[in-house]
Amino acid sequence: MKAHTGKDWFWYQMGPQERDKARDLIHFSHWPQCEKWFENNHHVNFLRVDTNETENEAVFGSIVYDQGVDEENDHTVFHFYITRQYFFTINFDFSILKGIKGKQVVQQMERADNAIEGFLILLGELMNAYLIGVDEFEVKLRKLRWQIKDDNSKSILNRVHLLHHELMTWKNLILSAKKIEMALKETFLPHNKGEKDYQRVHLKIDRGVTYIREFEKELNSLLHSEEVITSHRGNEIVKALTIFTTLFTPVTGLGALWGMNFSVMPELNWKYGYLISLLLIITSTVLIYLYLMKKGWTGDMLQEGKKKKKSRKRRTL
Repeated sequence: MKAHTGKDWFWYQMGPQERDKARDLIHFSHWPQCEKWFENNHHVNFLRVDTNETENEAVFGSIVYDQGVDEENDHTVFHFYITRQYFFTINFDFSILKGIKGKQVVQQMERADNAIEGFLILLGELMNAYLIGVDEFEVKLRKLRWQIKDDNSKSILNRVHLLHHELMTWKNLILSAKKIEMALKETFLPHNKGEKDYQRVHLKIDRGVTYIREFEKELNSLLHSEEVITSHRGNEIVKALTIFTTLFTPVTGLGALWGMNFSVMPELNWKYGYLISLLLIITSTVLIYLYLMKKGWTGDMLQEGKKKKKSRKRRTL
């Protein structure tokens, strides 16, 4: 156990095997509400407040503060118990937070006036790590945005879904920090309303929530456009198959007649039987095609082909 001392307050930083020491730090008046949470070390994103006694309030719980993107079980949980005079954390490790230097954070915390401000500084550094991750996500989103411009293949649609999943992961982490901030405000606000540390944490969380909201809108827009393109392609395929089947109906019908073996087959003696059959097939196919064109059922398929040919000619010129 590491004990960090501030101005008239303490932070007890404990490992996962030091739960017995943490148990001794829980005030007896809070134990009835803490017991179920403390005895069950499998809690994930659990948060409670105890405001039954004035000047003896507490916030306690557990949150996932690091989550892998690929596996649900690839996460790290830390537990906390916060009062006005001290707080303790279990299984909180600075080393897994990207871009955060633990020694500097501890030095900054030790200058805080009370335990609440100290924990707010810790929460603010947690948000800094999340904002770094969100910035890296923004780079991926920007690359995807320009890739979609040149390529609308199935792999791009899969990448949109993967980025959406990653964004939801960051959203859940930031919302966990938001929940703690709101609980601290609910419990200790009269002494914290004008403090700069509280305001900084609030603004960091608000910034993270704003980023997530805007990125979510953009991803939903990209996802919708990809779904529209996929649906359009599917409709074009069905349309092409329908036209193909319709145009070859005369060939199919005549081929079926040729394959029949009736005892009386007068066309066997026709000198121009093949020529007549071919002319009949071509004529009926052309008539069917003209009928489809007149009804407008061929859509833009042939027109798109003509436009592509014209554009190629213009480029060669």
